[in-house]
Amino acid sequence: MKTLPCELSTLAVLVNYNSATLTLGAVQSVLNAEFSGPLRMVVVDNSGQEKEAAQLRAHLPPSVELVVNTQNVGFGRACNQIFRNDQSEGVLLINPDARMLPGCQKRLQQTLFSTKRAAAVGPQLFWDESLEYYFPPPCPPGFLEFQPFFQCRGGSKFSGLQDVLWRRYAIRVWRSETPLQVGNLSGGLVLLKRRAVQDAGGLFDPRFFLYYEDTDLFVRLRKAGYRLLLDPRARAVHYYDQCGKENPGRKRELMLESMALFFHKYPNIWKRSPAQAMARVLGPAREKCPPWTHRFSSPFSLKVPDCRFGQWLFEWSPNPKFMPAAMRFGSGPKMEFSRKHWNMLAPGRYYGRMGGIKGFNRYFHRITWEVT
Repeated sequence: MKTLPCELSTLAVLVNYNSATLTLGAVQSVLNAEFSGPLRMVVVDNSGQEKEAAQLRAHLPPSVELVVNTQNVGFGRACNQIFRNDQSEGVLLINPDARMLPGCQKRLQQTLFSTKRAAAVGPQLFWDESLEYYFPPPCPPGFLEFQPFFQCRGGSKFSGLQDVLWRRYAIRVWRSETPLQVGNLSGGLVLLKRRAVQDAGGLFDPRFFLYYEDTDLFVRLRKAGYRLLLDPRARAVHYYDQCGKENPGRKRELMLESMALFFHKYPNIWKRSPAQAMARVLGPAREKCPPWTHRFSSPFSLKVPDCRFGQWLFEWSPNPKFMPAAMRFGSGPKMEFSRKHWNMLAPGRYYGRMGGIKGFNRYFHRITWEVT
């Protein structure tokens, strides 16, 4: 293993928006991490509320810098504020609802600065602190581009192929034991190489107020000839939908606006994809989904058929097409979705399916539940 230089410097940036309590936990996880070289950590408060700023001032450790914006300038612009006035070799971005686990940062640094043409590296993300559920990997643009297609057409023959390709890709990411090259990463927790970011035109495109700014950056890095890596030996927790829960409608509007901007900026992604060519050949069609076998209103357990005791896979998602989906590998006669996990979910409807790890569409449970 290549030894990292002790003078390797890192800038850590966290943008807070009405999530001060979560932010303090994320900051502490970074400060507890072991770094090669000096660390500068900056929290940017986009809340525009004195109450949030006061809580951060009172509880942030003295070593952490606080920048308070009078209004919400957007995630990307807030990160750019700090990035352009710093010269650290590494740039760590972390969301308020993410937590670095022991050894995470050292692994990320080792992989990023010892791998040829590496521009960014992310850890293996889990949804829960007990590390039972893997957090969904970010969709590569080749998968991402088809979301509007399926939402608008109500299903197609190709959606089955999309499902099996996505599931296979996710399982490969989650079961990897060594660093692997991926098509996209999450800006919610990622370590970037400054020089590569500068070669790709800078950190974030300020036109993206929220969402897709990280996907845009990773597309630019790949276009500049750099590699994106995921190191499963580095582990972290990313809670689901814990920021901005007070206004889910506005979050969806911003996501759709940013999605439209992304596809306007990269119109040729759609034309280049071999998968899109297959979609054109297959054409639109009605998709007959297997029925939902159970509907729950409280924590539940699922019985596993005798023939499947060896190994099974449970997926849950807020999307009935299961893109994205969190997954849990397991074995034995029963799968428990505990009260602890139920309480971690924001109000809304969720979908689950359970089946074997190999094969496609061989599910012995398809369920739905409502969290109120």
